[in-house]
Amino acid sequence: MDYSPSIKELSHFPFLKKAQDHARGRFSSLDSLLSDARGQALVDRALDRLQDAITPKKTFTPDVTGTPEEEIAAYAMARIIVSCVNDRQLIDRLTRYEAERAYYFLVREEDWNSNYQQEDGEYSRLCVALAAELGIRITQDRMPLVDYVELVAPLHEDRFHLVNRRIEKGFVAIRKDERYELVRERVRLLLRRDLPHKVPAALCEQLSPRVAALKKAYQEQMLQQFGSIEESAFPPCMQALITALTAGTNLTHAGRFSLTSFLHTIGMDLNGIAALYARSPDFNPDMTMYQVEHITGRGGSGTEYTAPACAAMRTTGLCVHRDLLCEKVSHPLSYYKVKKRDASKKGPKKAENNPDGTPPASPA
Repeated sequence: MDYSPSIKELSHFPFLKKAQDHARGRFSSLDSLLSDARGQALVDRALDRLQDAITPKKTFTPDVTGTPEEEIAAYAMARIIVSCVNDRQLIDRLTRYEAERAYYFLVREEDWNSNYQQEDGEYSRLCVALAAELGIRITQDRMPLVDYVELVAPLHEDRFHLVNRRIEKGFVAIRKDERYELVRERVRLLLRRDLPHKVPAALCEQLSPRVAALKKAYQEQMLQQFGSIEESAFPPCMQALITALTAGTNLTHAGRFSLTSFLHTIGMDLNGIAALYARSPDFNPDMTMYQVEHITGRGGSGTEYTAPACAAMRTTGLCVHRDLLCEKVSHPLSYYKVKKRDASKKGPKKAENNPDGTPPASPA
């Protein structure tokens, strides 16, 4: 089906090639654009978009402010900014935000699209067209098994597992609501694969004063999200790595990287991280600090890494002692957040009073 999107559709789905083609030529070169008021307003819009992306509770509205061209350009500028920052978790926040935003506009199309039409009496024409534009081979209620397996690999809900699906002649059955979810996941995957861009250093330097406030807000939000460090909430894989260090075992490169990036993300300072490696048989203070600074973005590259996801931990053989919570999350950081949240809900255990109502005596 030939898809000819409206201007409003382009602003709602700015990642489409048709949207980029529409906006291209309506703005001057970035270098000259950033030197005038219009360019600075564009950066403001992009930073607002990123601020929304790092905010835990997302709020979307049926309409966008400004012109469709400005909305598309702000999307492109946001991608440039996260490429300059080059933080994996921030990039992931943006790609998930854009995917959720697209999902919102799809499921609520009747609220904003005056051209809303049904396709085959069930799906909107826009959903059918958008799926085709994103390379999803999906018919009315099924899609090829090979395509399905690739698309749902990052999804951990039981209903997406093949053992829970109806498969017939190489096709997997798909429900209506799942079609929108698969489009959302496809958007996230495509955008994530494309980032970070190779942005000229001079352009990143030009943007750096404006980006500083975003980086500060992001760091504060991360600290607020993880709070004080609680080793009892560490996932089994990280506990195993720390136990190995304490026993005087040399960690593999993958183990050092995973543990260091995890501890940095939850707020441990560089000296605290480096001190953990002091019991390692090959401990070298200068080399250890160099490696820690490199992984945490304090070194020459400036790239700040986050801990690998559970899938990567399994690939490197670091996923050990899995428990029930491990089965419900896809990232060590998610495990840590859930475990801390559950512990805070339970609160400290209260000591029982004596029969006469007086508190128990302290041990001698």
